[in-house]
Amino acid sequence: MTGNDLAKMFEFRYGAIKRNLNGLSHDESLVAPENGGNCLNWVLGHVVVTRNFILMLAGQTPVLTGEHLGVYQRGSHPEGTVQLLDLATLRGFLEDSQRQLAPALAAMSDEALSDAVPEQFRRPPLTGSVGDALVRLHYHEGYHNGQIGPLRRIAGKEGAIR
Repeated sequence: MTGNDLAKMFEFRYGAIKRNLNGLSHDESLVAPENGGNCLNWVLGHVVVTRNFILMLAGQTPVLTGEHLGVYQRGSHPEGTVQLLDLATLRGFLEDSQRQLAPALAAMSDEALSDAVPEQFRRPPLTGSVGDALVRLHYHEGYHNGQIGPLRRIAGKEGAIR
């Protein structure tokens, strides 16, 4: 797999996420499933936080930093909605990440992709080579994009991808 292949994969995924977010309000993004689970806002914020790792593995700077990082980290459970960012802000961070991500991934050499994941990021599933970690992170993003579609419907919207 080349950097250009990875860039195309993330570009396709980004398009699907954008379609699923189209027409959603901030309030709709806060609707959570009745039987538990995270709201769409949290899932999107988590995707953005995870994209920080992708960006750093590709030699770029994270888009979301500061106090809101912890709100969207794996295993976090924000109480209420006060801690969550506005949906428009999250969409902006997603867009910012994509602007950096596609060209950075496309420019990655085979050598850079075969390098070991840097020690500061090395934890399951970010093990092995940078290329392996990026493939796993692509899967992770797809998993959460698969949640965004049903969360959109739970919020009262029609499906965006047919």
